[in-house]
Amino acid sequence: MEKQKTKTYIIYIILILAGLLLGWLFFGDSGDEPHNHEPEPNEMAESQDIEYTCSMHPQVRQDEPGDCPICGMDLIPASDEDDHLDDDPYLFTMRESHSTWANVRTQQVEAEHTGTALRLTGKVAVNEKEERLLTAHFSGRIEQLYADYTGRFISQGERLATLYSPGLMQAQQELIQAADSKESQPRLYSAARERLKLFNLTETQIKDIEESGEASATTDIYATRSGYLTQRAVSAGDYVETGQTLFAIAGLSNVWVELDAYENQIGQIRSGQQATITLPARPEAAFVGQVEFVDPFINPQTRTATVRITVTNTGNMLKPGMLVNATLTGAGQHQLIIPETAILWTGKRSVVYVKKSQDNGFTFEFREIETGPRTTDGYTVLSGLSEGEEIAVNGVFAIDAAAQLQGRYSMMASPERAAIPEPFRSNLEKLFHIYFDLKNSLADDAPEEARNHGQKLKEQLTTIGIHSLEGEHHMFWMDRYEEMEESVEKLVDASDKEEMRVHFEPLSEAFIETARTLGAIGQTWYVSFCPMYDDDRGAYWLSEFEEIKNPYFGDMMLRCGEVRETLREGAVTGEREEPREMEGHVH
Repeated sequence: MEKQKTKTYIIYIILILAGLLLGWLFFGDSGDEPHNHEPEPNEMAESQDIEYTCSMHPQVRQDEPGDCPICGMDLIPASDEDDHLDDDPYLFTMRESHSTWANVRTQQVEAEHTGTALRLTGKVAVNEKEERLLTAHFSGRIEQLYADYTGRFISQGERLATLYSPGLMQAQQELIQAADSKESQPRLYSAARERLKLFNLTETQIKDIEESGEASATTDIYATRSGYLTQRAVSAGDYVETGQTLFAIAGLSNVWVELDAYENQIGQIRSGQQATITLPARPEAAFVGQVEFVDPFINPQTRTATVRITVTNTGNMLKPGMLVNATLTGAGQHQLIIPETAILWTGKRSVVYVKKSQDNGFTFEFREIETGPRTTDGYTVLSGLSEGEEIAVNGVFAIDAAAQLQGRYSMMASPERAAIPEPFRSNLEKLFHIYFDLKNSLADDAPEEARNHGQKLKEQLTTIGIHSLEGEHHMFWMDRYEEMEESVEKLVDASDKEEMRVHFEPLSEAFIETARTLGAIGQTWYVSFCPMYDDDRGAYWLSEFEEIKNPYFGDMMLRCGEVRETLREGAVTGEREEPREMEGHVH
């Protein structure tokens, strides 16, 4: 009996222990200790909020897009440290999520063979070649007036007025008397006829007077051409003097279109240039003409010159005084064209953003360019861009605003430029381009061509002069001038291309230091380095393009080298590195 009770107790204890074990297994993980679950990187990225701010009022911050409560401008993403990974103030990197929000789109710069389009405004005017003035050929009084209001159409030969004149009557009587003795006194007869012709009487009228033998104190005035009466200078009963204007009649089959061109547009206009004329009042109508005349004088009030085009007035739609728009098309040429949406206007030099990479978001370079005339597809680029470069064409203002917030160069905070006066600046720019020609000749293994460029460089140095730059950079230029002069003299006198390259190195150093101090004269230039020249000591040169073309080795190792520094107008980016061996250079 005792054994049976003991066995029963053991079973109960086992069941209790089993229940406790099961309870711990099911509920033991719900204690007070927190669950240590680290979010995945993607979860963090998705949950991370983007903060938005205003480019003009950076103190405004909110967690969703909208309008600035101060100025009403669209808010832009507030960039963090991932948005500007570069130390170069010209470069700005946007995260891909931010560029998507700003609807940033890019496009390659292409050269097109197209004509420029210049848009001008003006008005229709009477073609002076189609206008006739009728004047009084003798004094008298307007007896009858038939052309009694302006604007009416006048047919050639139509009677306009009747003029009473005692002087005309006397001249007629002299003819009648002379006609009786024309056989014996032919000269007197001829003089009497000529006097009536001077009174603008026709041959028919003179013959009628001679045959009838009767003189009249009145005569009719007839229209000498068809057209519209544009001026009526007399009324019935008015007395007129010889030479006084009576009527003006103008034909409107051909009219003038007179356009206003500002001073900076005149250089783009030439005689014979094709023009398309449109009317604000009749958008569906278009007329074609050619530039016939450009006024040599500027109107001092409007600061414009008149550009004249003769247009055939089909359907008589062009009325004198009517406002018109005109598009003048220039001759076609190969030129860089960029869309208007890619440009931020800052004056003569404008701003674009050039896409440099897409490794860690979109990296854009602040670039100042000089634009030329407008075309049908955008604006021509005179300097600052190269064919094949990729620029932002949409969302440009968002890029500029974000760059400004982070202290990068932007439209409102452009880099300062060295104050270089003219004509020194233009002459120095020519000097640099001659240096580039010399450098390219050495890269092409063309010593005689390099020698010719060296001679031109000497001549350009003489043109500039050693004392041509005043102020803080006066002594700097004197030192560089002497270095350039000495090096190029030795280069021109060198016996072969290898000796030329020896003297090209100090010449390049002088040009690099000049570009560093005075800026790249409106361009972007590159300081390149070859580590293998002169028994691996290395040497620098200045290039107008980023591609490596080694002037120290030419075709033997044309691609050997790397870009160490980028020089822009008025500023230098990067630090000068000492010569060192370069890994992975191309031979």
